[in-house]
Amino acid sequence: MKQNNKASFSNTILSGPNMYTDKFGNTIYYDKRNKLAYKIRQDQLNTFKTYQSRFVLCIIAFVLLYILFELNIFLSLGITVVIGIFLEYKFRSFLKQLPKSTNFDKKDRVKPVDQMIEASNQDLLIRFGLYAALGILLIVNTFISDNVKGKTAIIVFSYLAAAFAIFMAYKYISLIIRKKKQK
Repeated sequence: MKQNNKASFSNTILSGPNMYTDKFGNTIYYDKRNKLAYKIRQDQLNTFKTYQSRFVLCIIAFVLLYILFELNIFLSLGITVVIGIFLEYKFRSFLKQLPKSTNFDKKDRVKPVDQMIEASNQDLLIRFGLYAALGILLIVNTFISDNVKGKTAIIVFSYLAAAFAIFMAYKYISLIIRKKKQK
C-alpha cells in the first residue's frame, strides 16, 4: 500500500497537459511539437520533474538575483535567460535519451485530482498548510521587507503568487472534504 501511495504522489507531480499513462502504467511525456511520445522510467522521474519545472526555476532565479543579490534588472534578466537556455538544452538532451514512439494513443491523461484522491489525509493537510502559509507569508512580506517596499512589479508578483498559493490551499482543503464525504 505504501508503494502505491508513493507512485501516486510522483505521478501527481508529473501531471499536466502533455503527461499520459499507457496501458502498462508507464508514465509518458508527449511532445506536441515533434509528435513524439517519450517513456519515462521510474529512475528518471526526479530528473524529469526538475526539467519539467525549468520555467519556474528561471523565475525563482530571477527573483533571487534581483532581490537577494540586488543585481541590476537587466543583468538579472540576462542571467535568467542564460539559465533558461541551459535548462532547455539539458531537457532536450534528456529527452533524446528516452525511448521514443510515434504512434501513441493519447487517451489516458494523467489527472492530478484522480491521483491526489488516493493520497492520505495527512499528506493533503500538509500541502494545504504549506500553501496557505506561503500565501500569507508572501502578503506579509510585501509590508515588512525593505527589499520589496516601493517596487511595484515585485509587489504585484508577490500578490499573484500569494493568490495562486491560496487557490492551491483551497483545492487541497476541498479535496480533503471530498474524500471525507466519499467515506
